[in-house]
Parts: sequence; C-alpha cells; structure tokens
Amino acid sequence: MARINKEKTNSEPVLVKVDRQGLTESTHCGSAMIYHSTQGLLAAWGNPDKVIFPRSAMKPLQVFTALSSGLTITDKQVAFGCASHHAEEMHIKTAQCWLSQLSLSAELHLACGPALPQNEQRLVSIKQRSGSTQSNDKSIAKRIYHGCSGKHCCQLAFCKHQGWDIDNYYEPTHPAQQALFRHLENLSDRPLEKIAIDGCSLPAPAMTLSGFARAIAQLAEPQKLVPSEKKAALQIFDSVTKFPFLTGGTSAPNSLMTKKSRGTFFVKNGSEGVYACIIPEANCSIVLKMADGAMRAAETAMAGILSEYAKELKIDASGAEHFAKLHIKNNAGDKIGK
Repeated sequence: MARINKEKTNSEPVLVKVDRQGLTESTHCGSAMIYHSTQGLLAAWGNPDKVIFPRSAMKPLQVFTALSSGLTITDKQVAFGCASHHAEEMHIKTAQCWLSQLSLSAELHLACGPALPQNEQRLVSIKQRSGSTQSNDKSIAKRIYHGCSGKHCCQLAFCKHQGWDIDNYYEPTHPAQQALFRHLENLSDRPLEKIAIDGCSLPAPAMTLSGFARAIAQLAEPQKLVPSEKKAALQIFDSVTKFPFLTGGTSAPNSLMTKKSRGTFFVKNGSEGVYACIIPEANCSIVLKMADGAMRAAETAMAGILSEYAKELKIDASGAEHFAKLHIKNNAGDKIGK
C-alpha cells in the first residue's frame, strides 16, 4: 500500500461535498481510517483518537462475542444478528423462526421497543391491512419491526446458551453485556471510554475511532485468533456475504455494496454517521464517523475510500462506485447535482 499516507491530525477535514449545478451547497467533515490487524494504522483522515459511539456498526462484534462463547446458530441467524434491517418479509420470518426456536415472543421478550418498518412497501402493506391512514400510527408498530430486532434475538440466544436470566438482558450490569465489554476491551486493547444507552435499549459503548478500528480488524484476520474466536469470525464473514440483504435490506447501501463485492468485504452502517468495513483478504478494517452524523455522507465516504483503494485492499468495489458519486435528482428525475 505504498500510496496510502498517514495523515494523523486533530482537525476533521471535509470528506464529502454536495454540489448543485457546480456550486458546493453543503460539506460534511469527519474522521476515517484504514487499519491493518497487525501493522496498525495504514491511513487516517482527521482524528484517530476521536471518541465515538460505534452504534450499530458494532453489531458484528456483539455477534462475535456470542459465537465465541460456543453459541451455535445458523448462517442466516448470524447475518440477521448483525443487521440494521428494514423489516422486509425475509427479516420478519427470520425473527419469528428464531424466537420460536427459543420459545420466546417478540412483543413480550424483545427489549428494542416497537417501531414501524423502514421498508416503504412493507409499511404501506401493513397500513392497508390494518386500515390505518396515519403516517405514524403507533397501533401498528411492533418490536419485531425494529431494525435491531435481529441483534436482540442474538442476545437472547446468547443468554439462553449461557444459562443466564433473560430478564433485563439489556442492562449494562447483565452478564451478557459485561461479556461484550470485556471482549471489546480485549479486541481494542484499551478500556472503553463510556457506557451509554442505544436507541434500542441495549448499551452503547464509546471507544476511540482507532480502538474501534483495531477491534473490527481482528475479525479480518481470523488466523491470529484463538480457535473459538477464529470459528466465530469466519462464520460471521461467510454469513454476511452470503446473505447481505438480511443485514440491511434490498435497498440498503451497505447490503448493496456488500452484495456486489463478490465476497471481498462487508460494510456495516451505524446511526449518527458511522460506518465500518471488514476486509479479510487485506487483513484490514475501515471505520469512519461523520462529525454531523449524516448517514448520506457516511455512505458516500465509505464508498469513496473503498473505490479509491480497491486495488491496494484487493477488493471488488464496483458496487461502491455508485455510492461514491451519487447524483442528486429533482422530483422530475432530472440530474441536478452530485
């Protein structure tokens, strides 16, 4: 990777621009890095020591903790456990089947709270069946529709496997969460900065960007891990690349980029402008955080890095190129910016 330069600074540069008819209308600053599992930092933009909440970009590490304990689940369940899903039919069926195997109920046992499907067609279909005409009708919101219901299914399976009480499984003091915290500190080789609460009620650990990058990079080189962790890391990557739409949805940028990568990388989004990527062939991770929390910018920034360094990282970034330079269209479908 001769042409990747380390540019460590404390300021956050502009990573994404929004142009309208040749005039820059908006800019998005942030920090990003490419991290090798043994060589460390290969490239950095902005502040590697920035403390962030990885949010849902951390889901592969949460599943990794559960699998490393000896939990046995299917590849579809692994992919769904890593998901921030849009509540399409495939997601609902996977959740229902998994909870049935655990003898649990979505509405009684999932702590994520009720939500409406993010998939527009699914939402319209549910509204039509229910006779609801309201855009935010709480009466049709369900916990199983929540984008984090897959992660919660995995947490419940983890608890059942370990023989832990499933009551309050989402509390920071619960053994399942304590196991995650220990694992994160071991993988990142540094203490967690803070424990907050995520939107789905589970804990939201805070880490430095470089600590998160190092933790994710461990999954990119399974050969250096202990046997139980190696098996877990291999299953995670195999599962999410085999079932990319389970990890998001048929229109989700992370799913589409992963699908077209031909098994060379997996990208995962997290709220507030966070993205992470696992690249086993290069033993690398990529992580980024947009300063303003804009997801449209995070998707473009991740796609841009993947496209720019595709050769060095030994990946197929053809699916990322579309998101690296998105066209802005008006309501008539005309291209008016990028």
